[in-house]
Amino acid sequence: MVKKLGRLWKKLEENELLGSPEETMGFSREFSSFKQSFVIKKYDFSSLEQVEEIKKELLGKRILILNAKDILQNIDVTQLKRGIEDLKSFLRENGGSMARLGDQYLILTPNSYVKISN
Repeated sequence: MVKKLGRLWKKLEENELLGSPEETMGFSREFSSFKQSFVIKKYDFSSLEQVEEIKKELLGKRILILNAKDILQNIDVTQLKRGIEDLKSFLRENGGSMARLGDQYLILTPNSYVKISN
């Protein structure tokens, strides 16, 4: 494990110039191939029929900020809980995470590369 991590970090000489932000942070060029790009998207969550569409958005490497104001006002709480549990299960399978932002927003991350911290 230590040997493997050593390949991701490289030691620089005092006067050596860095060619990229990754190198500035101490990552080797080899590590750059592991990078993924993500998009943050605001999404209006107004019905349970959108759960499958939300999953597709997450599979497309999108971090979603769900505005749940409409669905909170227009749906039975037990149905909403089932929809949220479906999303939580999907996120667990893919290494993603979910957190609440205030009273009406949720943030969802697609995989283990992006985590939510308290």
